[in-house]
Amino acid sequence: METRGTFAPETRAEALERYEEVGPVAQVVVREATKAMSFDADEYDERVTPEVIRTARDATFAELLAVHVGEGDEFDAWLADSEFDDEDVDRIGSDNVDNVVWHPIPFADTVIAATYQDEPDAAASTLRRNAFGRVYREEFYESGR
Repeated sequence: METRGTFAPETRAEALERYEEVGPVAQVVVREATKAMSFDADEYDERVTPEVIRTARDATFAELLAVHVGEGDEFDAWLADSEFDDEDVDRIGSDNVDNVVWHPIPFADTVIAATYQDEPDAAASTLRRNAFGRVYREEFYESGR
């Protein structure tokens, strides 16, 4: 088993803090990308809406989440040793493949897990987007962020 990514928030407050931290980064990324696309000031103002910045922030946060990557047996062993049980796992993918990526979210009593056969990077990205969409988005948007 290996872990990829930079953070795994233990609490809702820690997740919100990290989400706030990536906000300015997302704004800079969008601004630099629009410069590379030769947007002038008027086009920038017209096309770069708050929803564009929010989407960039959401994607940045999600892609930085720490995920565990391993074989199905490694996931089962991790789950048995964790504070989670099988009912806490939100599974994505097929049961007929050998590998799993997963992201525990302790403050939501949830583990998001995705199976894959050959593409761990793609599976990790899918898992991160799903974790954000299924858990973090609700936490952040309910808080008014």
